[in-house]
Amino acid sequence: MIQEVMQYYFTEPVTRHEILRDKNRLVAEVEVDGAIYFLKGEKAPASFIESIIEFTKIMNNVGLPFIVPEKTIEGNRYVEHEGLHFILEQKGNGKELKRLRLSHIRESGKMLGMQHAISSTTDFRFNTGTSWGMFGGNETDAFGNYDENELSYLDLIRSINEDETFKAELTTVKELYKSRRLQLKKLWNTLPSGPIQGDLCPYNLLFQGDHISGVFDYNIAGDEVLINECIGVAVFLAWHYDFDGTETPEERYHAYIDPYTSERPLSNREMEMVPHLFAIIRAFRYDRIEEGIEKIKQGHGKVFLDKTIQLLQG
Repeated sequence: MIQEVMQYYFTEPVTRHEILRDKNRLVAEVEVDGAIYFLKGEKAPASFIESIIEFTKIMNNVGLPFIVPEKTIEGNRYVEHEGLHFILEQKGNGKELKRLRLSHIRESGKMLGMQHAISSTTDFRFNTGTSWGMFGGNETDAFGNYDENELSYLDLIRSINEDETFKAELTTVKELYKSRRLQLKKLWNTLPSGPIQGDLCPYNLLFQGDHISGVFDYNIAGDEVLINECIGVAVFLAWHYDFDGTETPEERYHAYIDPYTSERPLSNREMEMVPHLFAIIRAFRYDRIEEGIEKIKQGHGKVFLDKTIQLLQG
């Protein structure tokens, strides 16, 4: 299949290819005439692939290093083959980082702020949600309906719902969580939103020194409330990503937010929502909840639940 799809892009043969992923989507690293590319096949509709291409062009045209899919020999930006839609991205200059320094966190905040500043002014929309979304109802697992934060909350509640040991803690968690979510829901549809890459994290970025030289991978791109993604990424990088340095998670968080707001100042309404978002995202990131459920099973739930309450209280 790789050779067949690549014939749409090059008359030269593929000299090497390696399948990097073959579950839900196909990702392969291919080499042609000494140049490295990534071939990505999606089951997504052609309209979504066309939206991805338009989005990367918008960002690239204003100087952001978003990697735009290559054109085929006939001038198309994607190929339909055996039920998949393929795009081809040339490998950018730079490297992915497994561990961050404070300078990388600052640069990441700046890049997201720049992207969001453009997103808030363009008329372009994907007309689909992202994995960051809230208040979709979770009637399906499709982006736009999917609400990972609520699902993590429900997972925790189910894990302790019948345990009388934590009855008081459970009641407090429910009250605090629902209060935070209610404040967000009241204004959610009035907050600035726009098209986003959807996963502007180090595994989708290339760095040259301290600077981002490439942004790639758009399979979960969509329309999102901007401050929601901002706080979500900030929490992830400050508390959950491997880090080289002596700075505390709180210092890393501010190192992300400050450059972001230099590029896209927050409105007063967004500022009001930040404490609520921060509380529920910190408390109910899926990986934190997975770890917490295991602690509860092992008989160490008290400390975890007390910390959850502390996070929700702010």
